[in-house]
Amino acid sequence: MAKIEFKGIDEYAKVLATLKNESEAILKCAVYKGAAVVADEIKKGLKSLPIQEGKNGLPPMGTAENPLTGVSRRQKADLIDSFGLAPIENDGGYIQTKAGVDGYGSIPTKKYPKGVPNAMLMRSIESGTSFRKKHPIFRQATNRARKRAEEAMRNEVDIQIQKTMK
Repeated sequence: MAKIEFKGIDEYAKVLATLKNESEAILKCAVYKGAAVVADEIKKGLKSLPIQEGKNGLPPMGTAENPLTGVSRRQKADLIDSFGLAPIENDGGYIQTKAGVDGYGSIPTKKYPKGVPNAMLMRSIESGTSFRKKHPIFRQATNRARKRAEEAMRNEVDIQIQKTMK
């Protein structure tokens, strides 16, 4: 925890004013550090997705009786490549970012000529469907990384406060 010492009330007021002016920048640095920890854990989860190959780089068709348990190599690569963090923003006083996948898969289909939307595929993997078993990668990664992310953020706040006070 950062320790700040002052020699009087005027210096105390100056330190508080400085911290107030720099608080958003400090928090953005901290959120970035914490988000990086969570993002690394999510990426590990994406890399651990089971492979289930079918024709044309897609998995076979899943059914309620025989649900899919994995994704094709190409779908897995598309999800890993499209994964990222949104820019950090101040949303009504909350400094935040979001982790997710973007864009389209690289294999066009009749229904999706641009490729299957990666966000749709990821939602079906995360929550499961009538034809796919769920693999809650984002939820589990977030839970595994939570304490490490909080610690990284706490440390970064301390570092940024010390830099600001010099």
